[in-house]
Amino acid sequence: MTQKEIKDKCKCILGSIPNNGYVEKYEDFKFLLEAFALCPYYEMKTKGQKIVRIQKRSSGSYNTSCFFLIREDGTMTDISYSKMFRRNPVLDDLLSALRYAIDPIISDYRKSFVPFEYEGVLFDNIDDVDHYNLKFKELASVWIEANGGVEHLSTFINKTDDNSSVTCLVDEMLVADFIQFHNRNTHLRFLPRKVNQKLH
Repeated sequence: MTQKEIKDKCKCILGSIPNNGYVEKYEDFKFLLEAFALCPYYEMKTKGQKIVRIQKRSSGSYNTSCFFLIREDGTMTDISYSKMFRRNPVLDDLLSALRYAIDPIISDYRKSFVPFEYEGVLFDNIDDVDHYNLKFKELASVWIEANGGVEHLSTFINKTDDNSSVTCLVDEMLVADFIQFHNRNTHLRFLPRKVNQKLH
């Protein structure tokens, strides 16, 4: 299977399970373990233990869910199928930490939603919150470069704890600085998801 086919099947399995439900089909369980074993950080996630169950739980951000691996001692940890084949995991983690920093801003903006028209079509449900002038990754790139670069800033990323999927910066001054930079240099808008995906 190609990497895309593996991720698509993982997504399909996740979508077939109710929140807080478990992977019950043996063939799905076996497939997921084989797929996750391809992750460069799989050993860190398992801590050398056997995985006895896989659960679907809320990831705690953007109303999304992810898989949680349950070890033989009963402890658990999240694992992301979308990040299995990451080319630059350190940068990805830093971007995740920066997104987490502005979560409250995005959440507050979502509360301001009113139905809107886009190209003659009325949208009455929130789809995506989009950054423009600058895009989020462009904004983050400028800030990262001005604050010592990826390797330096990666030393301020938390070590993800068991039972948590939060990736964040542990230095409050850096968090505050990025939030201020974000608010000065970009704007937010609602966009239909299909349109937003084409822009990124």
